[in-house]
Amino acid sequence: MKTLVRNGTVYSRGQAASGDVLIEDGVIVAIGDCHGLTGGARVIEAAGCHVLPGLIDLHVHIDDTIGRFRLADTWESGSRAAAAAGITTLGGFITQRPEEKLTAAVERAAGRAAGYSFCDYLWHLTPTRFAVDDWADILRLQESGWRTFKFYTTYCESGLFSSYNRLTEIAERLTPGGARLLVHAEDEGVLTLAQARSPMPVRASDHGRQRPPEAELRAVERVAEVAAKTGAWFHIVHVSTPEAAEAIGRARGRALLTCETAPHYLFLDDTWLQREDGHRWLCTPPLRDAARVRRLRETAGGGAFDTYASDHCAFSIEDKDRGREDMLSAPMGLAGIGALPKLIFALEKGRPERAFAEMSLRLAENPARLAGIEGRKGALAPGLDADLAVFEIADEEEPIVSASAGSPETYPGFSSRLRLRHLFLRGRQLITDGVWSGAEAAAGRCLWTN
Repeated sequence: MKTLVRNGTVYSRGQAASGDVLIEDGVIVAIGDCHGLTGGARVIEAAGCHVLPGLIDLHVHIDDTIGRFRLADTWESGSRAAAAAGITTLGGFITQRPEEKLTAAVERAAGRAAGYSFCDYLWHLTPTRFAVDDWADILRLQESGWRTFKFYTTYCESGLFSSYNRLTEIAERLTPGGARLLVHAEDEGVLTLAQARSPMPVRASDHGRQRPPEAELRAVERVAEVAAKTGAWFHIVHVSTPEAAEAIGRARGRALLTCETAPHYLFLDDTWLQREDGHRWLCTPPLRDAARVRRLRETAGGGAFDTYASDHCAFSIEDKDRGREDMLSAPMGLAGIGALPKLIFALEKGRPERAFAEMSLRLAENPARLAGIEGRKGALAPGLDADLAVFEIADEEEPIVSASAGSPETYPGFSSRLRLRHLFLRGRQLITDGVWSGAEAAAGRCLWTN
């Protein structure tokens, strides 16, 4: 069946124009004035609405165990919350456990998503072993189409730490195959020194002293050196400080370096950690002081971030509240998948057209390019997957809901006029007039294997 999304303002690749989008057999077949091509088409009226590519959140933690805590979301609940926000593609993580082969880790994680996700999805691989046979598995997966990998310059105690020498080796071996290397950038040496100089943390408000801004800045500078030396594409995730964002900007002329931040670093500051329930806002890197949050938003307004992502990492209220008396007992992470589009829209308050153009660029086109899926996703153009998010600006504000799986609300008191009217995934309508209309059987596909 053909479907015509008619008379909307169509945003793609940072540009806007009034027109139509015609979709058929799961792909976009025409953009612009499509009235002469619509014989037998079902018509979706989009007058007064804003038509964007289906949004992409490349940084979500779903249906996994982190430390001793199980995440609150399954792929079913997490992807449904994402779709309700206008997101059609998710980037999850597969982390190799100490005792398992990387291929076994892939099978373990992939089995939880297949047949349960309402969004298309891809995986970022985190190998933690680098013996000869481990490298053989890594390279085989890369050759079969797995493009993105994630590494950490911290978390020695968890077995995730990669030294800068290790990152150099990884970059030299994976770059010829077109890998993109995501990095959680906090310098382990700076963290160790800060923790040695600070009292044992008890309250949530102690978290920032344990993981100071200098740790992020030092790691970003060192990763930039590795990027310049190797020619590898490095992407710094969840940048939390303006100093780190500015350092990335300075390094771009000599290194292939991109970056993202998450809404909680743009809209929340460390006063949330001083609340009686401040343990519910514990995450890593920590929330920063108000002055840094203001500077980071100014930096974002200047185009510092290639992409935005939720870093969705939702835990149950029961598990988060284990940190009530001792922050070391709490899991680190915040829900955010449902809040991402509305908060990025809010960055351009009073300028809706610019806000939608920025969303189409930094929540669709740029994430698709980073993941290497720009030939299928991230824009509204003939031949691409028919992933469409149709938004309207309502008269009344509604509360922002960051997740739907019983986790604490990350943004209490926040509201938005942005509404999702319609959502299509490969031509299949999931949201109709703001109401879930997708079949109960999830049809999301793994983009590395389909």
